[in-house]
Amino acid sequence: MKRSFIILCASVLIVACNKQIDEIRPLVKIDQEGELSSVAGIVEATYGNYSLLRDNNIRDMAYEQAWSNISESRGNNVTLRTFGPVDRTSDAFFYRNSTGSSLGFSSAFYRGSYQLIVSVNTVLEGIEKMQQSGWQSLSAEERNKVIYAKGENIFLRAFAYFNLVRVYGKPYYQNNGNNPAVPLKKTSAVSDIPAPSTVKELYDFVISELKTSAQLMKVPVTKSNSFISTSAAWSLLSRAYLYMGGSVTDPVQAFNEEAVAYADSVINHTGSKYALLLGNAYVNMFANDEFGDLDRAQFANNKEIVFAFDNNTGTSYNGIMYNYDGNYNIGAAFVPSMDLKQQITAQDLRSNFYRINPANGITETTKYLVLFFQGLSRAPHIFFRMGEIYLNRAEAFAKTGNFAMARNDLRTIHTRAGLPASDIDNLNDQDLLSAILKERRLELAFEDHAGYDYFRNGLPMTRLAADNNGTALIIQPDDPKVVFEIPNN
Repeated sequence: MKRSFIILCASVLIVACNKQIDEIRPLVKIDQEGELSSVAGIVEATYGNYSLLRDNNIRDMAYEQAWSNISESRGNNVTLRTFGPVDRTSDAFFYRNSTGSSLGFSSAFYRGSYQLIVSVNTVLEGIEKMQQSGWQSLSAEERNKVIYAKGENIFLRAFAYFNLVRVYGKPYYQNNGNNPAVPLKKTSAVSDIPAPSTVKELYDFVISELKTSAQLMKVPVTKSNSFISTSAAWSLLSRAYLYMGGSVTDPVQAFNEEAVAYADSVINHTGSKYALLLGNAYVNMFANDEFGDLDRAQFANNKEIVFAFDNNTGTSYNGIMYNYDGNYNIGAAFVPSMDLKQQITAQDLRSNFYRINPANGITETTKYLVLFFQGLSRAPHIFFRMGEIYLNRAEAFAKTGNFAMARNDLRTIHTRAGLPASDIDNLNDQDLLSAILKERRLELAFEDHAGYDYFRNGLPMTRLAADNNGTALIIQPDDPKVVFEIPNN
């Protein structure tokens, strides 16, 4: 993906008493009379907004590493390689949820999220101005580029808010979404200081934005899977409706039907553009590629990936989270939990997504082990892939009582992993949903779903003593620690 040097840096200061955004201002101003007054400038600025999905070192604003740390470490798929005093890396793992920038990743994630949002708002304002003046002078091709860029930016903003509400808002089913979450800022103006919105207001906004972006990106512009597309918008709509779909004991029919519909759109209404990888192709999608022999960093031809961030022109800090570099004695703060490893049989093709590191003899995941050097990785950060889409549909089918279709989708993922269909065919209908959630755990491990799949379903997250320094941990879905406080610095 082409990288932009046009990056907006948003400074987000928080007033502790009311948790409002006090100030958001661009550090480097993109001039709507300059850069954003041309089609090329809008496209370039949009590339810059993509780049904000990856970590940067501007005033401790981050996204990828902070997001993955917060998301994955609050589940039971990982444990710490070395236990010791709580630090920034282990803060979320221990559910301390610190608000200070040096104590955990919440502050970096919050700042990075609003940096992305303000930058998107700036570009969208430039696009709106262009559409109001000078639009008729553009060629059809130029208009399509601008319309597509508008869809990309609207998606990025919706994606940022969806992830924010997952971290800072209670699960949707609690209080019908009427619990407080984060401010919904729709402009780039420093004077625009919104109060926190409710969980429901944020979900409503995200859903509306995604539907708009999906339509805009239907213009004839062709891009690879390292860019957002209509299919990516449908994928996130499926995920968002699944999160709105109620708990295991009290599902919401209408939302689960929507989750099914949008998952089906990706699976059955995109021609042959996407497909589940099978056999060796599936194994090689996440197998050890430390030295680049599998060419995992190049993923444009990977039909399972709907949208991933391309780290081939840079590096990802997720490598340092999951893999140890013996030459520099760094990395692998998180290793697969004993509980997770016990769920993976030798027959399961997903056993190929783990290796024993020869430098220390510890089992690691290979999902981010791509051109690994000094704790950094060139593995694509996969945000949406077909494995999840099938499991979204399976879960939503089960919650609507369509057990036959749920069973079909679960069987597809289970047998794709080399496991017998009889495991699924012999299940009672009432056991299907728990089997689907288990399959999600095995299939999507280390892909930022861990804790959320428990809490959004009204289920406790249970971490065994062997994975929690000798003391078992149970976090109930209504535990206050499920929700982070808005950072205060």
